[in-house]
Amino acid sequence: MPPSYTRTVNSDQATFIGFGLEGVGYGVNVVLFGIATHVLLHRSRGKRLSNLPIFAFTCFMFALCTVHYALNFNNVYDGTMVHVRPHISAETHLLVGADTIWLLTDFFSQLLLIYRCYLVWGKSIWVVILPLLIALASMACGLAVTGLLISINPTAPQVPAALVPIGDADFALSLIVNFMVSSLIVGRIWWMTRESSISHSSTSIQKAMGIVIESGLLFLAIQFVFVILFAIAHPAQAVVEPIATQIYVTSPMLIIVRVGMGAAYEPTSQMGVTGTSMHFAHTRITQITSQSLELHAYKVESSKDTLAEPV
Repeated sequence: MPPSYTRTVNSDQATFIGFGLEGVGYGVNVVLFGIATHVLLHRSRGKRLSNLPIFAFTCFMFALCTVHYALNFNNVYDGTMVHVRPHISAETHLLVGADTIWLLTDFFSQLLLIYRCYLVWGKSIWVVILPLLIALASMACGLAVTGLLISINPTAPQVPAALVPIGDADFALSLIVNFMVSSLIVGRIWWMTRESSISHSSTSIQKAMGIVIESGLLFLAIQFVFVILFAIAHPAQAVVEPIATQIYVTSPMLIIVRVGMGAAYEPTSQMGVTGTSMHFAHTRITQITSQSLELHAYKVESSKDTLAEPV
């Protein structure tokens, strides 16, 4: 028998609170999406073509969080105002769709993080194979829980106890991926800085690591809380899930906005290097400019003030 939490929120209250908080998160994403669009398409006019992939990804992620919020809005509005139901937390076909979108949002945000790691490590596929496999396993577990829930108890407000271990595996694996990949990115940046021994760029390097850590912490914090609530079958998981969906979109857009506004990482003018992207190389000087999140590898020439063409 699942534990009783009579002195806390029930499933219906948690669903309503989660819907309200998701509205706040969605409002933040609307603002960030507008700024990110301006940064990618207007502030970097000379880089529009190269910015198209990341702009398309941003639009895709924003569309996912929009549909998720719309489905939750429909559930609450219809269940309380139109076709009044005794429990708005009861699973419906539309809420199954919202759950699936949540899983997709988590998965694609992980793919973006893994891709960044792949570029930072000099496009080494061996570094990202394990995180990618774990991300796929996490997605498979999540889809399995959703499918089994429809078969076992399609109206359950929470996952039945028999499916909790599979769900725990899903969210724990997702947590592991984000921690692992964020650590690999930060560790790589730190190691390249240590090898280059360039003292005057230390502030910029710290900012680069800071933005990765901050974006990763958003993922880790919300996932850690949800894993605990899901494992103990607490109704408050219905509060965290919709917020998590919005945060999965907030984090990558926040990186675009901060870099685009020049707040995350400033170019190192002393090196005589200009550009519109984030640069990494094996013996490398690391830079991020205010235009893009693209990463390119550069060869360092013997002259201390010159960088060769991208490779």
